[in-house]
Amino acid sequence: MKRKKIYLIMIVVLLVIAAVGAYLFFTNSESSSNMEPPTFTEVSVHDPSIVKDGDTYYVFGSHIESAKSTDLMNWTRFTNGYETPNNTLYGDLSQNLAESFKWAGENDSDSTGGYAVWAPDVFYNEDYLNEDGSKGAYMIYYSVSSTYIRSAIGYAVSQNIEGPYTYVDTIVYSGFTEDEGYDENSNVNKKWSNTNIQSLIENGTLEEPNENWFRTGGSYNNREYPNAIDANLFYDEEDKLWMTYGSWSGGIFIYEIDPQTGQPIYPKQDGTTEDGRMIDRYFGTKISGGYEQSGEGPYVVYDKETKYYYLYKTYGYLDAAGAYNMRQFRSTNPDGPYVDAAGNGAVLEVGQENAEVGNKLIGNYMFNLEDNLGAEMTYGYVSPGHNSVLYDQETKKQFLVFHTRFPETGEMHEVRVHQMFMNKNDWPVVAPYRYSGESVNTEIKKKEVVGEYKLINHGHYNFNDIVAPELIELNKDGSISGSVEGSWSIDNQYASLTIDDITYDGVFIAQWDPLSETYVMTFTALSNEGISIWGSMTPDVE
Repeated sequence: MKRKKIYLIMIVVLLVIAAVGAYLFFTNSESSSNMEPPTFTEVSVHDPSIVKDGDTYYVFGSHIESAKSTDLMNWTRFTNGYETPNNTLYGDLSQNLAESFKWAGENDSDSTGGYAVWAPDVFYNEDYLNEDGSKGAYMIYYSVSSTYIRSAIGYAVSQNIEGPYTYVDTIVYSGFTEDEGYDENSNVNKKWSNTNIQSLIENGTLEEPNENWFRTGGSYNNREYPNAIDANLFYDEEDKLWMTYGSWSGGIFIYEIDPQTGQPIYPKQDGTTEDGRMIDRYFGTKISGGYEQSGEGPYVVYDKETKYYYLYKTYGYLDAAGAYNMRQFRSTNPDGPYVDAAGNGAVLEVGQENAEVGNKLIGNYMFNLEDNLGAEMTYGYVSPGHNSVLYDQETKKQFLVFHTRFPETGEMHEVRVHQMFMNKNDWPVVAPYRYSGESVNTEIKKKEVVGEYKLINHGHYNFNDIVAPELIELNKDGSISGSVEGSWSIDNQYASLTIDDITYDGVFIAQWDPLSETYVMTFTALSNEGISIWGSMTPDVE
């Protein structure tokens, strides 16, 4: 009898230890301390640009849609779209942005009967000099567009992050022609002299139009020069202010911004950088893309720890069949050169495909296994992209914020936020599941990550197919078996996986899996070839 009691006590102790271990394992997620599922409130904001003000996170997007949140999980819309004259962000929209609309974006060409105000970026500039002589303002840099190349970037200011914002100026135009010209359903004369280029020549900033801006016949050379949309403002290591911008065929450009006025500081002359990239006195320095290859939504962040500037952009086209996917580069200088993990430059050469360069972070994927494809619940993304990035100084967490479509739901889109983590090679890697409050556990044990995983390999090319998971096993002996073979190791939270002689470095982290409705171990890792892989442990099913 005594022996039975001892055995019973040992069993109880082991059960308690197991329970405590499970609790400690999963409480590296702040939202899972009570093992309760996280809650989400969705919002549709296309091209979301993230900014934190006080304890509130804001996303500002195209079509004058914006939302706010205090936890990055539950969002509330606070704007009213293109409504005017009582527009939340711009007041009397037509009157306030009239100078920009002279060129594009209101009742013109492909925006006939409406507006096309896209992809803003909002930040607080403590150095901005207001009209009354005071300093400091929230600044919004917005885009207006008619057709895929006739566009402009303007900016407006406010003392309230939620607006209304008062127009200041339109600073860069694209799609202009050498001589008089008109688009279909448009009364806008596209000649270059109807942009701010004329005044820049008059004040001595420019000497004359650059003949390379035009193709043979006088049309705009969008093969080498940008579509003037998608502005992103950031500060460098020395607190200088920069703006990167551009979309699609001509590439992404950058120049310094005067923090007191918000105006570009134009290069002193046309030319090339030491590594051969274009410098244009009007458009600035080219940092990515070109030659009719897709690439839009540039976003640059400086990391004080790694001393790198990270450039994010999106390839493909934004709709559900457009193979939209996010890419990543880095540089030791704000104006480049930017390279990927393999050392490939971000600026393309003639005949080069964009898919050959850039770390691919997320493309089309689904975590449902083949025998679960008909389930009521699916988890995956289609055409995720046009991201922004936030390093939260308070929580010391970094987030990737983007819009995405979903499998078999058409063009419906929503905002998604995923946490990012720095791997051993100073590359940010993206968590497999959306953010639910989790934090990295720096003391994960090897036995906690041994098990069966669903593996997603995002590949390196642009494609419309939805990647389905493969089943693999991370074995106790450090081997990988199943659909792929290789080896794996863990060093605190850091993960290293070698599959088919390619090594991927990243992290292990416990996350909320909406398919199994429980917290599971996951991994995210990046190879030196710029390929991202994700793993999600399959929970035990009794």
